[in-house]
Amino acid sequence: MDLTKASLLREMLTGTELGTRTTSFAHSLRRYTTRRGGLLLFGPPEDEPWHLTAHLDDELHRAGVEDVRPSLVRWAPPPDAPPHLAIGLDRLRDSGKGESLLVVSEDNPADTLLERIEDVRRRGTTIFSIDNGNRDLASLSHESLVPELLVPSGLGGWTTHQVVPDRGDEVLGTTEDQLPDETLTALREAVAGFEMTQHLVSLAAADPDAGQAGWRRSLRTFIERLGGEPAQP
Repeated sequence: MDLTKASLLREMLTGTELGTRTTSFAHSLRRYTTRRGGLLLFGPPEDEPWHLTAHLDDELHRAGVEDVRPSLVRWAPPPDAPPHLAIGLDRLRDSGKGESLLVVSEDNPADTLLERIEDVRRRGTTIFSIDNGNRDLASLSHESLVPELLVPSGLGGWTTHQVVPDRGDEVLGTTEDQLPDETLTALREAVAGFEMTQHLVSLAAADPDAGQAGWRRSLRTFIERLGGEPAQP
């Protein structure tokens, strides 16, 4: 899925649990990564999170965020790998406070993966995970995102929320009432897996206010509504 389609889908998901949770998750990821170069991505050796690393890097670079660029930690990078693909397990041993480890594991994690994550957590690193709801991984994570729990079997229960500033009222409507069948089918397929969740997290991580504490975002929103124009960051 390209950037335009992913951005469109994120807008359509505004007000849904999936949209809200992925945004909150991504903002926490930014907020708790305070050391430059301290965002690390890790996963099973047979399914390293190349996809999410690349999309996060693209979105953060596009947003001008250079101090939280992601690094893919690999189990056994080849000797001739380029620098950005040559980061091995030693990087985990050097991790610590002010850094975040984002673990992506679509299947149940092996003991070796869990042991590495536990070591990193003991060093003070904040652990985030996108996974299938595995209890062992959840117990090691400070914050988890489980895509399949956020996507209902049908879209009947989803509502979109559109705030109309001039009237101060809220218009609610089900997505089925607003979209043709073929669009709904594509939407169901798009949001059903890990790939779309990673796109949503990547986009949200690049939000201008992603690194701000919750009260700062609320204050900024309040100022924008009073003044009728975006507040300066």
